[in-house]
Amino acid sequence: MDIYLSTAASEGIVCPSVADQLPDIPAAAKAEVDRNLAQLDKQLQEANDRLATSAGQGGSNFVQNAILGPLADKRAAALDRIAIAIGRVAERPTGLGKLATCSLGDSAAPPDQGAPSDQATSTPDQTAPPEQSTPPPETGSATPDPGGGQTGDPAAQTIVCPSVVDQLPDIPAAAKAEVDRNLAQLDKQLQEANDRLATSAGQGGSNFVQNAILGPLADKRAAALDRIAIAIGRVAERPTGLDKLATCSLGDSAQNTADAGLSADDYVDIRDVPKAEQPQQGADASTGTYVSRCGTNRDGHSNTDNLILAPGMSNGAQLTLDYVGNLSTDAFSTNESLAAADTTCRAGADRSAYFWPTLRVRGSDDASATPSDNASATASATASATASDAPSDYASATASDAPSDAPSDAPSDYASAAPSDDASSTGGDPNSDTNSDTSNVGTPVQPTSVKLEYRGNPTSEVTAAPRFLRMLSGDARAVTNGADNARPTFTCTGFTDRLTDKYPICPSGSDLVRVFDMPSCWDGQNLDSADHRTHLVFPDESGACPSGTEAVPQLRMTLTYDDVPNSGDTPFAVDGFPSEQNDPSTDHAGAIGVMSQKLMNTVVNCVNSGKNC
Repeated sequence: MDIYLSTAASEGIVCPSVADQLPDIPAAAKAEVDRNLAQLDKQLQEANDRLATSAGQGGSNFVQNAILGPLADKRAAALDRIAIAIGRVAERPTGLGKLATCSLGDSAAPPDQGAPSDQATSTPDQTAPPEQSTPPPETGSATPDPGGGQTGDPAAQTIVCPSVVDQLPDIPAAAKAEVDRNLAQLDKQLQEANDRLATSAGQGGSNFVQNAILGPLADKRAAALDRIAIAIGRVAERPTGLDKLATCSLGDSAQNTADAGLSADDYVDIRDVPKAEQPQQGADASTGTYVSRCGTNRDGHSNTDNLILAPGMSNGAQLTLDYVGNLSTDAFSTNESLAAADTTCRAGADRSAYFWPTLRVRGSDDASATPSDNASATASATASATASDAPSDYASATASDAPSDAPSDAPSDYASAAPSDDASSTGGDPNSDTNSDTSNVGTPVQPTSVKLEYRGNPTSEVTAAPRFLRMLSGDARAVTNGADNARPTFTCTGFTDRLTDKYPICPSGSDLVRVFDMPSCWDGQNLDSADHRTHLVFPDESGACPSGTEAVPQLRMTLTYDDVPNSGDTPFAVDGFPSEQNDPSTDHAGAIGVMSQKLMNTVVNCVNSGKNC
């Protein structure tokens, strides 16, 4: 054992060459590509430094688990950022993921870690300015000291990390999208570390958890925290001290359960909900409707991507989304691929992507289950194409708007993905390991009906919405961010004049209904914006669009479920981030409009003429 480790330390780590595998790099992408090439050099140098100073540590798999494995994860993320950077302005290169794995020199290569045929020793470029990330602190964590020799059974424990969001200043609108993406990365990193902790019991020596799990997690968190500071610092005073939040530790397994905060208080008997006031239509109102019939996801089109919030980032949603309409939607879709794809909609000219978080029914054991216990839950087959019996005149549950004066620096077709410190997948397969949702408990159920209704404006006629317009309703981080963008709307059939922001308990014979009203006041220019909201906002309480915007047909998505239980403390919940604890306030939905111009004109004519089409 000691002979192997000594030899490993004397040999060094070699990685496949990247630069000579790249296509011609467009000028617009060169700076970012160069930064990530420098990052690859830095990662290799740090791995070799650790190899040299860790002789004698761990067991036979120490080098693979504590050094080569984390290095491959970091390289995969950097290679993915290179591909994304080039893909924004030219054809995205493929196959770079094959260059992530490194190995020891030939004479000391560990089993199953043969050197790639095109490998070259990567020598760090000391003159290239690497992307700086704040190193994790040795002390100062808000949580207990992880120590080098943990006591007890690590698999029975969980990893606990300092809270980040309550340490941040007010986040400027121009930085919010990037901050949210990196907060999501922190959640993903913690979940993956806990998954590895649960599956690695008995591996390595006394320092295994620290060296193979907690140490690499601190590195990834430090990078994400640094990106948060940079994003805020571009438009406001840069926050300091976030690096103190990088270090995590082992703690009580009850501290990080996905449903720790969900309780009976999050549910309400729909019969106890007061009736909602219905909106008043003005003399100039556009009162018609157009319904696009797109089915109920009977083919199981689901994944953990979010093309609007995290394009190009597999598992960017970190919760399972269900889709109808466009059959190709995943993290790597483009406007062109959406326009060319097939659709579930009866009107073939509607290739729009409509999506929402999965609803899960919880069994008696789910209230205390860990996420990994439920990762293999299967969807129930309850699909029908019947129209919803929900009326078309729901009152809006809330009147919150995104701020209309936030600057936009995102491209008008779609926002770019944030860098990731985690290994990237190569596609949108919902069954792949890197595209799986392990942070939500229960059995997924599909709606028995989905109604996609385009409606008018209470005060004016509507104009045509542009193709590829991005639409979001609600906030998946409403617990963390507050209620400004939250718009949860639940009801039950037979009680659709009663709307609630809690999960409703429906009486026997009544079905659960989720309602999502999309914003409908367009700025007339952009298909998307930096915060994914300011280009398309909600009308005010009177139904009028703010100055500088124009009314477009409002999409209402109504989902009805006939197989949801109405007993138990927490009988069902929507998917969410681990930090949001499946709170009903986090329910949300999105859509990307991909109608032909002819069909959009039909929608506008129906709405403005008062017809129900």
